[in-house]
Amino acid sequence: MFVEIDRSFLRSIATENERIPTLYYSDYWLVRKIFWMRLKLIDFHLQHLPIERESCLDFGGGGGVFLPTLSRQFKTVIFLDLEDKEASQVVEKYQLKNVKLIKQDIAEVGFTKASFDVIIAADVLEHFQDLSLPVATIRNWVKKNGFLLTSLPTENFIYAALRKVFGLSKPPDHYHTGSEVESYLKAGGFKQIARTFVPGFWNIFPLFLIGVWQLEES
Repeated sequence: MFVEIDRSFLRSIATENERIPTLYYSDYWLVRKIFWMRLKLIDFHLQHLPIERESCLDFGGGGGVFLPTLSRQFKTVIFLDLEDKEASQVVEKYQLKNVKLIKQDIAEVGFTKASFDVIIAADVLEHFQDLSLPVATIRNWVKKNGFLLTSLPTENFIYAALRKVFGLSKPPDHYHTGSEVESYLKAGGFKQIARTFVPGFWNIFPLFLIGVWQLEES
C-alpha cells in the first residue's frame, strides 16, 4: 500500500535545501496531488512487475518520502543521497527497520556489481550535468533481470507556465529535460519497457515522464 506522508510532518522537517520540495506539502491540493502522483505511478509499476523483493536502492532519495512505501515491498531498502537529515526523521517516525541510510556521493559508494533487484531514480538524474557517471553506475548495480524506475520532469512550456502561476523557480541544476535523460539511458544500455505520464490525462504535454527500464541483452 502506498504511504502518503502527512504534509504537516513534512513541513515540520523540511529545510531550505529543498530536499523535501514544498510541492509535497503545498497549500494547493492540485499541486500536492500531481507531485505525489509521480511516486504513486512508480509504485503502481512496482506492483505489476515480475521482480524479486530482496533489495531496492532509492538513489537520490532526497527527503526519504518514498521510504515508507518501499520498505513494505522489499526485504532491504538502501537510501543513497548526499544528505540524510530529513530521511532519518522519516525512518524514525515510521520505524523502518529494513531501511539503511547512506550519506555519500554516488562516485564513492562501493556496492558490488548486480546488487539490486530494483533501483528507483525519482527526479534525480536531471541534476547531473554529466550523465555518464550515474547511468554507468546504475547499469553496474542493477541485476541482469532487475529494473530501473525513473521519474523525470519534462520542462515543457506547460511545466514552465505552471511554475509562474505558483511562484516557483526552475532549479539551477536541472540540466536536462526528461526526454534528454531518456535518450541517454537508451544510448547507455537500457531498454524502456513501460512509460506513463503525470498527469495521466496530459499524454501530449505531460509534466513528468515515468519510465520502467531493463538492461539491454548483450
